[in-house]
Amino acid sequence: MIEVLNSANSFKKLYHETYSLMVNFAYSKTRDSELSQEIVQNVYVKLWKGRQNIEIRSSIESYLYSMVKNGIIDHIRKHKKLVELSDRSEIYNETEEENYFPEENDIEFKVNLQRAMMKMKEKRRQIFTLNKIEGLTYKEISEYLQISERVVEDNISKAMKEIKLYFNENNLL
Repeated sequence: MIEVLNSANSFKKLYHETYSLMVNFAYSKTRDSELSQEIVQNVYVKLWKGRQNIEIRSSIESYLYSMVKNGIIDHIRKHKKLVELSDRSEIYNETEEENYFPEENDIEFKVNLQRAMMKMKEKRRQIFTLNKIEGLTYKEISEYLQISERVVEDNISKAMKEIKLYFNENNLL
């Protein structure tokens, strides 16, 4: 446990020194003042409650930024409508054929989709998951990953082509 988490007074000092920075950081991502304050408040509560088990390898400020970023991601995941994997028309929207995939076994489809995704590059799989599974927009993904919307769009397109290729190569159509 790092020294700043040893006592309530040290923790209060940390809180007063970093709270505004963390709220401003959260606001830059969420554009919602109340939400930013709530996320940051939750971060400090988690930090205090888990202080005995936390191992910080960098600065406490870097750790706080990471916690806030993860808090924002958790919030987005909880409040975004999940894309139904069984809605194949959205995942394979480039296909003109109707009933491109048989409807008979959704579990099998999901397992095969996971297998296809595991063959993707890690970053592409992350972008695809954030968009198609978690429901984030291209803009939200680009801000979160600090990449351009065009890179997000290209990766989604390539991911869908890779999935189609996997299904074709494995005779799953």
